[in-house]
Amino acid sequence: MKIKNALISLYNKEDIEELLKTLKKYSVNIYATTSTYKHIKNLGYDVKPTEDITGISEILNGRIKTLNTDLFAGILARKDKDDLSKIKVLFDLVVVDLYPFEESFKNSNDPLKDIDELIEKIDIGGISLIRAAAKNFKYVGIIVDKNDYRIISEHIDENNGEITSETLSLLAQKAFNRTVEYDSTIFRFFSIINSNQNILPKTLNIVLKKKSDLRYGENPHQKGALYYVEGSHNTISDLKILQGKEMSFNNYLDLDTAINIVYSFDQPACSIIKHSNPCGVGRGENISEAFEYAHISDPKSAFGGIIALNRECDTQTAEMISPLFMEVVYAPSFSPEALEILSKKKNLRLVEGIVEIKPELEIKSLIGSFLVQNRDNQKENHSLFNVVTKKEPTLKEWESIEFAWKVVKYVKSNAIVVATANRTMGISGGQTSRVDAVEIALKKSGGMAAYTGGSALASDGFFPFRDSIDLIAKAGIYAIIQPGGSIKDKEVIQACDENEISMVFTNIRHFKH
Repeated sequence: MKIKNALISLYNKEDIEELLKTLKKYSVNIYATTSTYKHIKNLGYDVKPTEDITGISEILNGRIKTLNTDLFAGILARKDKDDLSKIKVLFDLVVVDLYPFEESFKNSNDPLKDIDELIEKIDIGGISLIRAAAKNFKYVGIIVDKNDYRIISEHIDENNGEITSETLSLLAQKAFNRTVEYDSTIFRFFSIINSNQNILPKTLNIVLKKKSDLRYGENPHQKGALYYVEGSHNTISDLKILQGKEMSFNNYLDLDTAINIVYSFDQPACSIIKHSNPCGVGRGENISEAFEYAHISDPKSAFGGIIALNRECDTQTAEMISPLFMEVVYAPSFSPEALEILSKKKNLRLVEGIVEIKPELEIKSLIGSFLVQNRDNQKENHSLFNVVTKKEPTLKEWESIEFAWKVVKYVKSNAIVVATANRTMGISGGQTSRVDAVEIALKKSGGMAAYTGGSALASDGFFPFRDSIDLIAKAGIYAIIQPGGSIKDKEVIQACDENEISMVFTNIRHFKH
């Protein structure tokens, strides 16, 4: 298809000259909307305003520029089928860049507060031009990505002023994908301002954009890539890799768990993750103390793990990390001194940035299907915890109970966490038997839990029998937190009373598969 007339309407006008040069070379007539017309004119190219076709300039302060029958007729006309006698200009190429709604939405800290400004960034005429040109792709080329200016210019040059039918079809595909991306972000915006972003809709529209390819997936024979949701901000995909090897698929999985854990604490906190399970979590008066508590929890398992800090990584913390073999260290920021220390470990990945933990959907793939749920990452009201035993937890035990409960929700089921008020002592996850999980967590704690005077054990699910309680009593732990809900609850509570153990029911389960 030879290009004779082009319509250009751009918000972002960067790099358009590369395409203009080629259009000029093949004597293409260019029509443009108001600001685009001025820009092209200032670049020194011949261009005509769209009002030469429509008879009107923009109205409603620019809200309407292209919504006109004559323009759309020139785009939608089928040159070999329709009556063209009343068509003023037949377009062969349409170039559109939409209002930057996605960018504005991403940069908004409060969409409700910015609602009027964001609404004005929703493009109406441009999106309509794209759809019209893409629908009529057999006769009209549509460019929606400035990265294609050079590619299409070269293509036109190679084909002596024409665009091939195969390329027209590919451009249409890309154009409709662009409209889906754009509308999906607008849908997310309205979901937020209507406070229904956690509702599971009949149809789930999610558009993912590739951030980067990864070396491979979970295993070398699998392909992997990192994607992000258009319009999102302060996410893992926004983090800055300061140094080290390329992040892997498994690194990102572990980092997600690590970050969720540390940001569930208001105090300085550190988590160390291996294979998506925490092997140590600590909190302290400062971030170096938090790291120390996390690492001594299980230094053997921590080897080759991923560290997440919820405060800036300072000199003291960096000096403690430096002798260890770790895959990744994440922190909101690194002090210059800490960077100098850790940069000596060339393969160590240093990752920094702000991550916002918020309600969102979690999606897991099945064979040809998907499971969707609300992510289990919201803070709970601990005042609703219910003591079901004769013995009440001591103040120190309460601190340990709450600490252990925050951690256990991020451990694979069946999950057991033994902890003090400031650190984990024994963690077991992924077991098929709860009593086995208890035995492993107690073994991991190395008998230390009995001598703290205030340790606690958390279970992500209920205890089906009293056998776990008897093991916990022998280990010298006298405070337990669990969801409750077993038909054997009375038997389990009785076992606690016999051993003078306090037990708290949460009535909330934290299975993680």
